Amino acid sequence: MIDPDVCARWRLVPGPVLGDRPSGTWAATRGDAAFVVKHLDPVTFPGWRYTLRVAAALRARGWPTPEPAEEPLTGAGGTWVLFRRLPGSPTGPGDRGRPAEQRARGRLLAELHADALATGITDQRDGFRSPADVVADPELDRWLRAHEAVRPDEGTVLRSVRETTAQWFADHADPAAPRSVIHGDFTPWNLLYDDGRLTGVVDFEATHHTFQVADFALSWRGYQDDVLRGYDEVRALSDLEWHLVRPTFRAWLFLGVRDVLARYYGRPGRPCGPAPDLRWQLAHLGRQSALLTRKAGPADPG
Repeated sequence: MIDPDVCARWRLVPGPVLGDRPSGTWAATRGDAAFVVKHLDPVTFPGWRYTLRVAAALRARGWPTPEPAEEPLTGAGGTWVLFRRLPGSPTGPGDRGRPAEQRARGRLLAELHADALATGITDQRDGFRSPADVVADPELDRWLRAHEAVRPDEGTVLRSVRETTAQWFADHADPAAPRSVIHGDFTPWNLLYDDGRLTGVVDFEATHHTFQVADFALSWRGYQDDVLRGYDEVRALSDLEWHLVRPTFRAWLFLGVRDVLARYYGRPGRPCGPAPDLRWQLAHLGRQSALLTRKAGPADPG
């Protein structure tokens, strides 16, 4: 629930939980005005001020992004942020993932990236690393090997994918592909519409500076090829970028895995309870993209 002291400070009437963010997102009202309250803990959401800066820079260029209604409140457990609730609602579940929706989302993402580049934001957000650094991390390899000893079928695949992805980046050091700040979760549920008009681009919790094609991690999801087609219609992807999509996507799937495994296998004595469940990562690694296979060749067996 929202901290009662926060509600009192901002004179809020708390509403229901929104979404499934680990730190919490709630609806709230103050008189006739509608708000969204977010709690950002420093572990899950480091560098939270960066997210506000990116959203503000895009808002200055005409994008409908969340705007804080009060100065954020920071305490020992994290930060509370109050946003004015944007109008509109996400695309209905029946339309999500359809070719037309995917293509429109890809075109919109390309337009967003053009303005993201124009913001001039080039510094990196605290707590975020490049895709190459994520998969080259020896600690990730260490804990994947520990996981492989317990769950060999799962661990062997993940460790092999990490190795082949790290090798790709080693063979293509510092690829000259377009970079900018990215949204990080450009999915149908984070885009609001009112009568067909875009009224909100929300949830900038994963925004950071990296290759622009890294934004395909959760928008394309490894198989929604019309997202790539729509994007390519607005800003043609180079041959290098087509080859960069898969390794950046795979690196994204390892975000947070090192820490999850370390917390479990690094416990003193013998770990208790079930081993971490990485089926989500495996499911996405198994996605097949006919378009990417044609543009960049078949995926290695991993």
